[in-house]
Amino acid sequence: MPVTIDESGGRQAAPRGVALFQYGFRPFFLLAGLQAALAVPLWVAIWRGDLAWQPAMPSSIWHGHEMLFGFAVAALAGFLLTAVPNWTGLPALKGPRLMLLVAVWLAARIAAFLPDPLLFRVFDLAFLPLLALTLGPGIILRAGRRNGVMVAILLLLAAINAAVHFDGFGLSSLSASWALRLGIAVFALMVGIIGGRIVPAFTQGGMKMAGRPLAIEARRPLELGSILSLAAFVLATALQLPELVLGVVAAIAAGFNLLRFLGWQGWKTWGVPLVWVLHLGYGWLVLGLTLSAAAHLTTAISETAAIHAFTAGAFGTMILAVMSRASLGHTGRQLLAGRAVTVAYHLVTCGALLRVAGPLFAAEATLIALGGMLWSAGFLLFALRYLPLLVMPRPDGRPG
Repeated sequence: MPVTIDESGGRQAAPRGVALFQYGFRPFFLLAGLQAALAVPLWVAIWRGDLAWQPAMPSSIWHGHEMLFGFAVAALAGFLLTAVPNWTGLPALKGPRLMLLVAVWLAARIAAFLPDPLLFRVFDLAFLPLLALTLGPGIILRAGRRNGVMVAILLLLAAINAAVHFDGFGLSSLSASWALRLGIAVFALMVGIIGGRIVPAFTQGGMKMAGRPLAIEARRPLELGSILSLAAFVLATALQLPELVLGVVAAIAAGFNLLRFLGWQGWKTWGVPLVWVLHLGYGWLVLGLTLSAAAHLTTAISETAAIHAFTAGAFGTMILAVMSRASLGHTGRQLLAGRAVTVAYHLVTCGALLRVAGPLFAAEATLIALGGMLWSAGFLLFALRYLPLLVMPRPDGRPG
């Protein structure tokens, strides 16, 4: 029988059982991976006309909605449910209360397949407010000055989600498409906020572990400019400002975040996949802002390219990077990306590149479909490889 060694030198049985609901990252990272693996191939089949089924909202809106409020929100929930106990010192959510959150998210994904949108709206619109109610009091009381913005973002995302479901609340100047673009801008802001914390910290820690120490100097004016310019991008998108203004704001945000990105010296991290993938994710954010600026200021670039640089590129890569690293750390494993997860990083990268660049080529439909399949294959590989880590208890017997 497998054994572990306790501090007194005695032998004790390795932990058994199922630990899926012992920490928030466990179910939500697994579900995010599975959602990414399943939803995109389903969308490709609908888009190509191979599948006649229609979801509970128009299929093109459903595709964008599930990317943000299914996949990305699940990953965000797993991240926050794991990070907030560290921020606040409060116990982690687990057991029946965590099961309830998971059940609401899962019920919304299932209800999306029903012809009547009522149940889809009920469950989907309940999730983010419930998550904010679960985490908000602890964040505000114990870590409000540094992390209170995350509560505001959760509530803002809840309002944007409602605008998607109700097609801009029936206002002539708003629409579900506008709400999805605003949701993308808000997630871009979150990548800027969270990425600005974890990329330099994990880079220095990871490179030190790899025996290649790397010093990163924090530059407060640049950090502030990066976040404020992304916030301005959110505001400009929300107000639907003129194309010229949107383009200039996106260009300014791209400039600030490019300088920030270069200051992290990502080119020195090659050979350490858990580190370089974080830089790759942030690089996609810079590219998304650059393409957005070009789309608003010229006719040479389609806004669709910018949208998928953000979603498939920045969000997909950063989410996979965080899920793979955090799952190792919080389950007591060594912080090393194995061959399978490194392949997953490459699959997601190739998939995103094909989705962004596909429309530039004659075989657009084929390249886009192939890109979607590669992207989803990366997340399927993650889900299969990490399933035992996320379901089984830590080998050292510690909570997590």
